[in-house]
Amino acid sequence: MTTNLSANAPTDTPIPTGGETTASPITVTILDAATIFEGPETVYRYDLPGTGIVEGWALGQVMDQISKMAGSSWPDVEACVVADSSGTGIAQEATTIICRQLEVTGVRLFDSEPAISSPVAPDPLAPRSHPVSEASESAPPTAGMEMPAYDEPVTSRWTDRLRGWLAAIDIFHVAIAVVIIAVAGASLWAIGAQASGDGDAASDTVRPQPRAAAPSRENATESAPASPQPGMPGASDSGSDELSPGEKRLDVEGMSVVVPSGFHTKVEDGLVTATGEDPNLRILLAADEMFNVPADALFKEIHAQVDEDPALRDATDEAGRLTYTEDPGDGSLVEWTTWEDRGHQMSVGCHTRHNSNAVQKAACRMATESLVKK
Repeated sequence: MTTNLSANAPTDTPIPTGGETTASPITVTILDAATIFEGPETVYRYDLPGTGIVEGWALGQVMDQISKMAGSSWPDVEACVVADSSGTGIAQEATTIICRQLEVTGVRLFDSEPAISSPVAPDPLAPRSHPVSEASESAPPTAGMEMPAYDEPVTSRWTDRLRGWLAAIDIFHVAIAVVIIAVAGASLWAIGAQASGDGDAASDTVRPQPRAAAPSRENATESAPASPQPGMPGASDSGSDELSPGEKRLDVEGMSVVVPSGFHTKVEDGLVTATGEDPNLRILLAADEMFNVPADALFKEIHAQVDEDPALRDATDEAGRLTYTEDPGDGSLVEWTTWEDRGHQMSVGCHTRHNSNAVQKAACRMATESLVKK
């Protein structure tokens, strides 16, 4: 046991000479986030963490604190530097640095085991206390910083864990993750592009370029009729006429048409079919955008199709409207009339089970003379 000398010691106490020290041993306990100095007084320095010692900026202040506690005996003192058991490798590294610095200064280092005094058997459930030398226990109390028992800060522990996780990340794994993300993104882009292309193709299939033939009776949704010549007088004004008794106006698919009362419509693939009480009559309506194609060029194409297709016949154009007849091959007939209105090909097909009678022709004439693009 090291004996401490105080100012009030009896005169018969032997005065140490030679290599003996008159200062109390100093114990320095280093934690990751603080440093504890134990000697004549106990000082907790939270501003001098083990990380600061390793980084170098706290090393000088730690040495200053030890020299202050040693007083006039500096550097002829004994010191023990230990790392807290709950600390990380940072505390161990800081302990090595302080020990090396003290040895260079001339301070004698000793092991921590003899300096620990345990007058009472420690309670295994009690908080860990820092080692204090018997000399410090016998020394008169001084006004040190009274701090509660230190617990390892959670922030420092999580910081160390985060450093470990980051250190475990390999550049190879990062490269693999980047490749996976790139492949996934390219796949999604390709799927979206394919879906868009399929949608465009489906649109083209549903609304093909106008052809002269109308749909058969079993499938009223085949291609729309051919387009008309521009300049049909009064075509755009018929939609504004007052309705007469027995007439009904229908607004459907961007078109307006007047038909006999009792007619109703259904839309299949962009082609409008109007039907009434007569089971042998269907009126087919369509409005296809011409995309700046001249009407006369479209009429020439329709004439060419009529000449080449044996199911089409009797193509004539008069006053900006082109008419022709289609024979679907099931005994029914479709009499088509087509013209241009506001950049759209307007088409009306009068589809009858047999040759049309006067009543059926009148209903079709109502639709042909009133159909306009809205």
